[in-house]
Amino acid sequence: MTGSRPSSGGASAPLRSPSEVSSAGRHRQLVIQMHGEPGSGKSTVARELSAYLNLIVIDKDVIKAALLRAGVAEQQAAVGAYEVFFAQAHAFVAEGHSIILDNPVYWGSVERRWLEIASAAGSPPILIECVCPDREAIVRRLATRDALESQPRDPLDLREHPGSTPTQFHPRLTLDTTRPLNEIVEEAVAYIDSRTNARPTTNDQRLTTTRP
Repeated sequence: MTGSRPSSGGASAPLRSPSEVSSAGRHRQLVIQMHGEPGSGKSTVARELSAYLNLIVIDKDVIKAALLRAGVAEQQAAVGAYEVFFAQAHAFVAEGHSIILDNPVYWGSVERRWLEIASAAGSPPILIECVCPDREAIVRRLATRDALESQPRDPLDLREHPGSTPTQFHPRLTLDTTRPLNEIVEEAVAYIDSRTNARPTTNDQRLTTTRP
């Protein structure tokens, strides 16, 4: 996934207008949760979906970076960033906005808080996972991106974060971000549309009522 909207033929392929693809997000409030390791492309996809569907992106790294610049220690910044992140999400939802949560889901508490916000908005649980199966590409992305103070330069190793585990939530859409970005975004929009029109499953109902 390189450039703004790369295509398999090498030239940029313009995305179709939202009206040509889907009506997702235009008739109900949405809370979309991104997921993926650093360098997987989740923030790029989140930004494209934000512009495409007129949603607000809340980026946890932006908040944590600001805390670090203010002199807050790493551990306190990590905890504080999530508190601000979810408080802002609740505030936007209370005002009737649709949002994209741009953060990975490696902690049970993070998953529960996302589901609580989705439930408050009347949104189905929508999880979009970004993966990059090319590990060398992950390393290149992390080494060359314009990183915030809170963003790592090395690939994620969950062994360095005791207690963390990837979310097991399903259903989800998993996107291979080595594919052209325009294809990825159209697939994501179609998935969002399918989730907003689908009846809740037993799995959805169980998870959306989970509490800490």
